[in-house]
Amino acid sequence: MLPLPEPSAKRATPTPPSLIRRMRVELPQLSLGALCLVGSNALGLAIPRNLQHAVDALAATKPGVLDLVARAALLIVALAAMQAAFRTASRVLIFNAGRNIEYRLRRDLFGFLAAQPPAFYARHPVGDLMSRLTNDLGAVRMLFGPGVLNLVNTAIVYVSGIWLLLDLSPRLTAVALLPFPLVFLFGRLSSRRLFQQSRALQEQLGTLSTSLQEDLTGIATVRAYTLESRRRAQFDRLNQGYFDRQLALVRARGALTPLFALIGGLGTWIVLWLGGHEVTSGRLTVGQLVAFNAYLVFLSWPTVALGWVLSLWQRGTAAWARVRELLDHGTAHALQAPPALPVPEARAAYPNGVTLRVTNLTVEHGSARRLDGVSFTLAPGRTLAVVGRTGCGKSTLADALAGFVEVPRGTIFFDERDARDLPAAEIRGAIAYAPQDAFLFSATLAENIAFGRPTASDAAPDASAMAEIRAAALAAGLARDVAAFPDGHETLVGERGITLSGGQRQRVALARALHARRPILLLDDSLSAVDAETEQDILGHLRPLLGAQPDAGETARPAVIIVSHRVAAVRHADEILVLDGGRAAERGTHAELVAKNGLYAEIYREQFASDPVASVATAPYQEVQP
Repeated sequence: MLPLPEPSAKRATPTPPSLIRRMRVELPQLSLGALCLVGSNALGLAIPRNLQHAVDALAATKPGVLDLVARAALLIVALAAMQAAFRTASRVLIFNAGRNIEYRLRRDLFGFLAAQPPAFYARHPVGDLMSRLTNDLGAVRMLFGPGVLNLVNTAIVYVSGIWLLLDLSPRLTAVALLPFPLVFLFGRLSSRRLFQQSRALQEQLGTLSTSLQEDLTGIATVRAYTLESRRRAQFDRLNQGYFDRQLALVRARGALTPLFALIGGLGTWIVLWLGGHEVTSGRLTVGQLVAFNAYLVFLSWPTVALGWVLSLWQRGTAAWARVRELLDHGTAHALQAPPALPVPEARAAYPNGVTLRVTNLTVEHGSARRLDGVSFTLAPGRTLAVVGRTGCGKSTLADALAGFVEVPRGTIFFDERDARDLPAAEIRGAIAYAPQDAFLFSATLAENIAFGRPTASDAAPDASAMAEIRAAALAAGLARDVAAFPDGHETLVGERGITLSGGQRQRVALARALHARRPILLLDDSLSAVDAETEQDILGHLRPLLGAQPDAGETARPAVIIVSHRVAAVRHADEILVLDGGRAAERGTHAELVAKNGLYAEIYREQFASDPVASVATAPYQEVQP
């Protein structure tokens, strides 16, 4: 597939929403969670004050001290219970906000990927995309959940805790906080390293996922060529690389926690040493020293956890950078809001069919010109065949018509509307496309055929719908195959249609295109995997369905484009377009082109000599001499 050319200024890719903009949707819930954190910390910070009063009362041995201590203890228990409730509420609110952001990101990213052209997937391996959809978005959720919670909590604890320490003893506070600048210094120095190691770890996971996905998908090929040991060795190498990167990240993160704990412990040691002198000198009471130490311990947990929080933030931002990188390389169409459903009944929107006009279509890939000035007009009910030798541009033309390749303005028109002005969903909703490389889903045969006309629910098709599915299967030459399947149309075809032959998969894709009932039917060498005799049988079934005159009460018959390398498959077309080096070398009916004795006649003679079935099919034109 061709990569997209650089989009024009008008079609430039919109900037994907930033992480902060996506966070705004959850701002009310995050704000409420932050308020609950404020309440939780306020209740927690009230406990040392009550402890101070109880200790000072015990030290003074006043009358009724036991009652005072008992009341203080009950109050501490009540404060702790309320603190637990506020803390739980803050986690529920903030963690759920993170999950909501992850949900919307995964939904939007899947919609984005579903709208990308095939060229996008040529640049991005599926395994890596899977890693970004799962592992990276999970890291983003952790950034918004525990990351936001601990960041807000740390800010609240430091501001309120330091203020309370200063209220008790400014002199002791200044000395106790001396080691804390080291926390921020080491945090800053380690932050970039954590980001780089997190990014490397996630990229290695993407590479590992890609290799695993390819091996499992192509397991039959791996076994056929006895490559099990080689592929296992490659997986071991990639798995070891992932293990090494994970271990490097764990070591970097693990070194921070004991370091920050040591700094926090150093502050506690200073308080015990200098605080004792403050008590003996009468500048502090024992209760105040106990409260001061409790507040310092209150500060120590955010300090100890800072290494983990830094790692969480760096891993989350590295994950978002990979997701953002994906969005930045998308196309403008992919960022438009798609309809709730594809256009399942596009023919109803075009009761008179669609007139397709191509004018001077040119498609380039780097310095190579794949299509050069191709022009034609196709009216409803008419059939255009596109033939030519391998590499002449047939598939490029099919991709351009289907909207998989960006084309210049003023080259493709649907009912005189420029394709560049139409949403990608509308273009593809007007075309039923049967590609050469047919893809089937892990579902039943009937579900795969009905894929092009989805319903609003997943309910099983009724009798009328099944009749249409059977008619499409019959027209695609699947009747005998379906009769041989154990469950008929309800037979599961396996992942990617692995239980079917290549020819059967192509015919299921053809049945899907016919069942879709779109105003344009595009067949891109969709019968290349079947033999010539079966192809003639299928074309015999198709001919009555593709005629120019519809039956009474029907809408216009579809315009049909048949891309094929077989002359026998296209000889009944209303017009045949012969491509050579991306240019339209010849055009006309089968008889006219054979009579010209040009490129088409040359291809015809070659196939006539090598294919006896094609010889019979083209018997009226045997007068052409080799």
